[in-house]
Amino acid sequence: MLNILRTNQPFVFIVSGWSIMLLHLIVHFNDPYGFEGDHLFFNLIGILPKFLFYVLIYIVVFFTAFYINVIINRSVLFPKSFYLPGLLYIVLMSCFDSIEEFVLPIVANLFLVFALGNLLKIFRNESCKNLVFKASLHILISSVFFSLNIFLIPLIWVVLFIIRPFKWREYVMPIVTLIVLSAYVVPFGIINKNLSAVFMTWWETGLISYFESTNLIMQLFTGFVAITFILSIRPIARTFLHSNNRFKRVVWVVIAMLICTLLLCVIDLLIYNRPFGAIIPFFVPLAIFLSNGFIRSKYKWLCDGSLVLFIVGVFIAHFV
Repeated sequence: MLNILRTNQPFVFIVSGWSIMLLHLIVHFNDPYGFEGDHLFFNLIGILPKFLFYVLIYIVVFFTAFYINVIINRSVLFPKSFYLPGLLYIVLMSCFDSIEEFVLPIVANLFLVFALGNLLKIFRNESCKNLVFKASLHILISSVFFSLNIFLIPLIWVVLFIIRPFKWREYVMPIVTLIVLSAYVVPFGIINKNLSAVFMTWWETGLISYFESTNLIMQLFTGFVAITFILSIRPIARTFLHSNNRFKRVVWVVIAMLICTLLLCVIDLLIYNRPFGAIIPFFVPLAIFLSNGFIRSKYKWLCDGSLVLFIVGVFIAHFV
């Protein structure tokens, strides 16, 4: 078993995470660099030198992974602090093709993690209008970079339904947040007589930046997720049945996000006919869920082995 995966030392996470991203840089640095289409975000990003672009996007990936660890370690999902969820997130983000193809969803994921942090602070007997407002704001900001994330707003209502008794003021808070943001954007578009152009620029972020990979790598990914997902279900269910309400609350929030981000892939398939185009947001709750198998499963060696085979298989696939 790779017990180093279950260490509670942040130094190991930092070294391991950056080593994986450095390997990704070595493999893909000679790939063609550029962005298709004439879009505001791509025009801004395209002026960056290739090496600086990769460094900046790796910083975003690492900070997202680091904050995943922070919010999970502050919860009661694990009996002590672990850095495996963030490390799995880095692995998932680094084991595919050149990241400039889905750079906008990568940035959007950072704000989704901020939203998740607020949702995990919601308790049954405490008013949460402020937390709901912050979670709504972060999801809406994430949708600025990847427009399809706007369909994750119902995640907030699902979490409220599961955790809190019905308070209509909390349920309307996402709509209030949307109105507040619109109060800034809509007048700007009207004054400049290009409101439709502003809307199209925003909506196209879900069209121009999306995930895609080769069939071989997707097969390796599917095999790795299938094995570790199955091995994660039993320990979560067993702990869930014998745990307190705080643990159950965290599990429900993660599962709700897992389902909502998976439905985002279905929406993307219906709109753009892309099987995995919107899968990047799914990697956030997936990394958290799969880490349970690595930490609590009786078959940790099988989880470790599947991870090693996945990484090695992806590395070889890039040269086949």
